[in-house]
Amino acid sequence: MKVRKAVIPAAGYGTRMLPITKSIPKEMLPIVDKPIIQLVVEELVGAGIEYIVVVTSAKKAAMADYFGDTNPGLVSNLWTAGPKKAEILEELEAVKHLANFAFIEQQGVYGTGTPVLNAEPYLGGEPFIYTFADDFFIAEPNSFSQMIAAYETHGCPIVGCQRRDADADYDRYGYVAGTEIEPGVLRMDSPMVEHPGKANAPSPYASLGGFIVTNDVLDYLHKAKDILPVGQELFFHTALSLMVGDGKQVIAKEITNGQYFDTGNKLEYLKTVVAMASRHPDIGDEFNQYLKEFVSGR
Repeated sequence: MKVRKAVIPAAGYGTRMLPITKSIPKEMLPIVDKPIIQLVVEELVGAGIEYIVVVTSAKKAAMADYFGDTNPGLVSNLWTAGPKKAEILEELEAVKHLANFAFIEQQGVYGTGTPVLNAEPYLGGEPFIYTFADDFFIAEPNSFSQMIAAYETHGCPIVGCQRRDADADYDRYGYVAGTEIEPGVLRMDSPMVEHPGKANAPSPYASLGGFIVTNDVLDYLHKAKDILPVGQELFFHTALSLMVGDGKQVIAKEITNGQYFDTGNKLEYLKTVVAMASRHPDIGDEFNQYLKEFVSGR
């Protein structure tokens, strides 16, 4: 079955980006002239995704507003300001047509598994991409296209990953464990290990880039919820671990020919802004010249 849908969890408080996230959703922080979540959406759409469910909170209406109708006053202002502003209006109008959006409020226990269960009624039993709103790849081919190709080959859940072997990475990411059946493709044979440290990492492949989820995963996620101790968070990875433990096939696919960006903390956010500004079609050349002058102290 074709992968046409995606789920993005976006209900968190963004505490690592306070104080700005007290009033502005982390997902709406700008990467030059677009919010972070739009870059994620554009990558999904570039891979053929048509329907996107954003699982959010009542205090984050700004995201639904952004992907909705443009304010009539702004439309009027841009429409009467000449051709240049009319082009901007076309860009704004294009945003709401990127995909078919549904914004739903997260309900239930904390954890990365809950948004998936919240979105289940919108998915119609189809496989879908589950990815986060604060990190993304810029890759060729598109990172989600690479994952979909792996799904079409193997017909099972796919874990996006990237080879990350800096010492600090092993304390930052979860690492997949499995048998490499071809270069950059692992059949997972034991649960993913969170923050293993370099000495205990089961492979050099960190879980990055999201997941392709099948009905099997949803079944196991329901099982994980049923046995969840009171007061504990429901983690998405638990469902994958239960699947692997039962001998079900789960494939980890390395994202190749791409750069990973993480905007989840202040330093990585700023690195992403600089990287994306340096390749921006309108300001990239001038910005790169500024960076050279700034670094040289001129």
